[in-house]
Amino acid sequence: MKQIKDAQKNMYPHSEVKVRLLREYLGIYLRILNHSSYVSNVHLYDVFCGPGLYENAGLGSPLVMLDEISKIIKKDRNANFFCYFNDSDTCKIDKLKKIIKDQRNLAEIVDVTFSCVDYKDYILSIIKDVKSFKPKEKAFIFIDPYHYKDIRLSNIESLLHTKKAEVLLFLPIQFMFRFHKGGTPECLKEIIEEIMPENEWPVSSTSIEFIGKLKERLKDQLGDDYYVDTFIIEREKGQYFCLFFFTSSIYGFEKMLEAKWKVDEGQGRGWRYQRTESLFSGQKPHVLFDFKEKLKDYLLSPKTNKKVYEFTLHRGHLPKHANEILVDWQGSGFLSVLLDNGEIARKKSFYLNYDAWRKSPEKVVIEFLKK
Repeated sequence: MKQIKDAQKNMYPHSEVKVRLLREYLGIYLRILNHSSYVSNVHLYDVFCGPGLYENAGLGSPLVMLDEISKIIKKDRNANFFCYFNDSDTCKIDKLKKIIKDQRNLAEIVDVTFSCVDYKDYILSIIKDVKSFKPKEKAFIFIDPYHYKDIRLSNIESLLHTKKAEVLLFLPIQFMFRFHKGGTPECLKEIIEEIMPENEWPVSSTSIEFIGKLKERLKDQLGDDYYVDTFIIEREKGQYFCLFFFTSSIYGFEKMLEAKWKVDEGQGRGWRYQRTESLFSGQKPHVLFDFKEKLKDYLLSPKTNKKVYEFTLHRGHLPKHANEILVDWQGSGFLSVLLDNGEIARKKSFYLNYDAWRKSPEKVVIEFLKK
């Protein structure tokens, strides 16, 4: 009989943070999809769903998904929601079915499909499903694997290319970093080499540095039409896991960044177990200073509000962070903000938001003035 790891039976603090980020994101973004005139059906796939409830009463990802959907439906249901819960372990699926059946409030709110399919086959069926979606259908795929031998970036790329899907993937960075240092487990070898040949990996002295370079490599490989970000979780000292978020929707990306900054209010980057706090606590001034310097360099030549909005999100920051910096520069006389007709814009009018990005991408031109 296959031995089940304790982490698969009980919810550890690092798993709780992972599920919290999932909840924060779904709570924000599903509400937006529910009220969008461009969305009629929302499909949520939990590829390694587990039994839903841990032995120590921790809520797993499928119950969190249903809970967030129920909050929306109770208030104002506009879209249709469909959940697909898969696990190759039939015992876990049977337990999840019973939990959902026993909780009528969950069983009656959404169309749920259960399956026991191997990941390699299941991900291909998801890709096929999403490719067949009608224009007003969207998908969210959560991949939190027990093992990693079949995980492929090419599958994620196929989902992103549909322009209808977002993916949240959980990976053990300490094992990937071992690969970088010359000793990877076979289960991760192919996904890593798919991103970049071993002899081309840039040198990293720490796991955190490795994550940053890996994210940049993923961004380069996917291109500017797609968005990638990470959330780092330290389970024990030096033992890192990381959530990778992929999307073709800049709005969905902004909502994930909002969720990250809710979990890590200081920096929006990570969490550590030892003191149940941000992995980067106390570093906010440094992080904002780093972003401020990059933004200054970027604005040494004039940029539209659309470009500044994109630049801000690509660097893991929210529009409010850029606005805070721009207001300070404007007050000090270091900023030029001109309307599209050449007139000076009203103070604090930078138009760094999704609506302006979509409807008025050249509303203003912003430039840092060297003095």
